[in-house]
Amino acid sequence: MKTILVLGATGRTGRLVCKHRPDNATVYAGLRQASYVEGQRSLPDGADASRVVDIDDHTSLSTALEGVDVVVNAIRLREDIAASALVELHQSIVAARDTSRELFIVHVGGAGALHMDDGRRFWETPGFPAVTLPRGIGHAHLRDYLEQHEQSCQWAYLIPPPRYAPDGPYQGRYSRLPAGDREQAFLTDGVSYEDFAAALVDAVREEWHGVWLIGG
Repeated sequence: MKTILVLGATGRTGRLVCKHRPDNATVYAGLRQASYVEGQRSLPDGADASRVVDIDDHTSLSTALEGVDVVVNAIRLREDIAASALVELHQSIVAARDTSRELFIVHVGGAGALHMDDGRRFWETPGFPAVTLPRGIGHAHLRDYLEQHEQSCQWAYLIPPPRYAPDGPYQGRYSRLPAGDREQAFLTDGVSYEDFAAALVDAVREEWHGVWLIGG
C-alpha cells in the first residue's frame, strides 16, 4: 500500500487530487496551517489525515515525509519567484525524504516549460502571459533539471495546456502525449483542473515516469 503526501492539498488542484485519490493508499494532506490539524477547518475530501509542513524548513519537511512513498507536488509558488525556486523545492523534498523508502515525486508542471518548434520555450514567446512569467521560467528550469540531472529519485512531470480551466467540467477523460511530441501544437489544447487532477492520480497509481503533456 502506498503512502502519499499531497503538498498544496488545500489548493484547487491539490484538493482534487485528494478527491480522486487511489483506494489502495494512505493519503496525507500536506498543510501549512495547523488549524486544519486542530479541527478548526475541514480537511480536503478524500484525505485520510494531515501533516503540517513548512517547505522552507528541512526538519519540518523531513517529519512530514516519514513513511511516505509518493509526493504529489501541487504547490503553486506565488509572487515573483526566482528562476531556481522550483528546482530548489524539488531538491528540498529529495533531501528530506525517508531513506527507508523509494521516493516517487509527481509534479504539477507548467506550460512555460513547453518546447516551441523554433527552439524557444513557451515562456519566451509573446503569447505567454506576463503575470505568470516568473513561474513559467521556473518550470522550464525544473523540467530541464529533472530531464538532465535527476537520478536520486523517480519522478513524473505533468504539463497542462495554457487553457487550464479551474471551473471546467469534469469529463472523466484526458489525453496523454509524451514529451517532444507536437509540444507547440499542444498550446491549442485545454483541460479542466479536475481531469488534470485525475491524470496526476493515474500517474501515481500507474507509476508514470518522465514528462507528459495532459490535455482534454
